[in-house]
Amino acid sequence: MFSLTPAKDDTLAQLHVTGDLTLYEVSRARDQLLSLLPLPAGPWQLDLGDLNQLDSAGAQLLLAIQRALSSIDQPTTVSRVSPRVHELLSLLNLESLYPAAPNED
Repeated sequence: MFSLTPAKDDTLAQLHVTGDLTLYEVSRARDQLLSLLPLPAGPWQLDLGDLNQLDSAGAQLLLAIQRALSSIDQPTTVSRVSPRVHELLSLLNLESLYPAAPNED
């Protein structure tokens, strides 16, 4: 569900989210995320491109990740947001919390 790619040279550290992040998976996802702590130094990019399903429970976990990284002064951007995930983040008015990462050409 979560995988880390540490920063190298001028690249951002990435936290990849895959699969589903719904009420049914969020407890397991939280446990897996806690096993990755402490997170390496950022800045961070949250990659949501392989996230299939997201509901309000999953959105709460994403907010907790963003809050935790912000509390240790680690800037966070989001990359590769699927249309379905973007729709829910927009509906919940949460896209403003995650500034979009520049697209790589």
